Amino acid sequence: MLILRIRQAETAMADGRLDEAYALAQDARLRAHRRGQTLIGRLSRALIERGRHHLAEARWAQAQADCEKAAKLGGNLTEAAELRQSITDAVARHQGEVNRRADVLAAARMQLDKGQLSLCEKLLAGTAGSTMRVARLADRAAAARDAAAHHLDRARRIVELGDWEMAVEHLAEARRYHPNDHAVEELAGRVIKALIEQVRETFAAGRLDRAVRLLEKVEPLAPDRATVAEWRSALLRCRQAKACLGRGAFRTAGEYLQSIAPLMGDVEWLSEAVESARQVAERVERLGGGPLSLLAEGTAEFPERAAETMMREPSCNKARDEPAHDTVRAASGGPTLPDRFLLHVDGAGSYVVVRKRCVTVGPISAPQRPDVGLLAEAALPVVEFARIDEDYFVSADTPLLVNNAPFTRKLLSNGDTIALSARGRLKFAMPNAASATAVVRMAGLRLPSGDAREVILLDHALVIGPGAAAHIRMDALTAPIVLHVHDGRLVCRSGPEVIVGDHALGHGRGIPLDAHVRIGGASFTMTGMPQG
Repeated sequence: MLILRIRQAETAMADGRLDEAYALAQDARLRAHRRGQTLIGRLSRALIERGRHHLAEARWAQAQADCEKAAKLGGNLTEAAELRQSITDAVARHQGEVNRRADVLAAARMQLDKGQLSLCEKLLAGTAGSTMRVARLADRAAAARDAAAHHLDRARRIVELGDWEMAVEHLAEARRYHPNDHAVEELAGRVIKALIEQVRETFAAGRLDRAVRLLEKVEPLAPDRATVAEWRSALLRCRQAKACLGRGAFRTAGEYLQSIAPLMGDVEWLSEAVESARQVAERVERLGGGPLSLLAEGTAEFPERAAETMMREPSCNKARDEPAHDTVRAASGGPTLPDRFLLHVDGAGSYVVVRKRCVTVGPISAPQRPDVGLLAEAALPVVEFARIDEDYFVSADTPLLVNNAPFTRKLLSNGDTIALSARGRLKFAMPNAASATAVVRMAGLRLPSGDAREVILLDHALVIGPGAAAHIRMDALTAPIVLHVHDGRLVCRSGPEVIVGDHALGHGRGIPLDAHVRIGGASFTMTGMPQG
């Protein structure tokens, strides 16, 4: 039987069936037989030779298996040890090449995301072999280059027609796909120069509203250019001058305008405005320093008594029996309104209300805690909404995408969208043209305050009512309810009676916190929020 087994193994090996011969050679009796020992030596070297062939074809697992079989049969053969080392070196080289290719692909992807299309394509060209990932990256780079070329071509045609503003949109798209294209930058420079000149012309003509709109067109293309920064500063000082005029600070208004006069050159209306502000300031100062100044001593209480006398005039509401001076005292009563509070309106939802002029919104885990914290990753930017007169500006330390265009500071308009991340967005709204109160709605972001989804930036008035002009929309109401901030308190001066609990509060009296309030068909509760 042993001789038969040896013959079977020899026949299998002669036919190239080395695995079958290896299985037959496992018999211990065969190993003890002289003819069997000769067979094992030949079989071991045949396995080593087949392993070398597998190694040459990069079949690492099969080569390793043959090497192990040869070592098990023949013991510590030199050929087996050499084959094992060759396999180890080949696998290490292959793994190194795989890692290098992965690094190159990662670098190419990063350059593609940065818009460095030429560098991305150069990296991909140097990658040995063609894989699906290489092909996908190459296709993305080619598509980005084609898209940039398309938008650049459209921008050139529009420039030929003289429509500089429309050209900005296509240049912004071309730059988004290929920000380092010299042709894009060259045309962008021409468009920026033309639009800045239009800003200068409209400013000189006194069309500041048009100048602001033109500058907003330029900013996405050149947010960091010195000329853009100069015009941004000049128009901001014009707004500050307007605000000073509204407060009666005529001399300060003139100083704001005077500060930009050297930059603007010979602008007729600006020179006249500076001179007019100076003359009005001098006349007001002369008026205040004349005989009226003699009333300053010994008559400090007179304005208060005069105001009280005016408030004692008969009320237009004849149905009310309480005297007018009681209404004056009531207006100063009630709790002081905090800077931040939650407003729960039955049938409408919950709102975070903030009274500050500058309000920060960002992750609750940010290094400097914002006024309105978001349940979001700490890497999201902290944005600031600043109310200046009746306008709102949004700003951040890093560029924000406002309506898909990058800005670090931008004057907001009703309906603007501010992206904090790929999915998280803030939508800015000023529903009522007669009020500077704004609403910031959340999309893909969450507030810690339960079901609150909107933030109200409260100025002086808050409208609850039907239609799109209300800050808090309740179409079930037949007429709007207007709440005013007066002497640091929230009051309802007109309209339906204010009911707190089961008792009438009285018009003009401060609405309390943590109480159920009913005004007409609306009911709500105000709750204070912790500071910090």
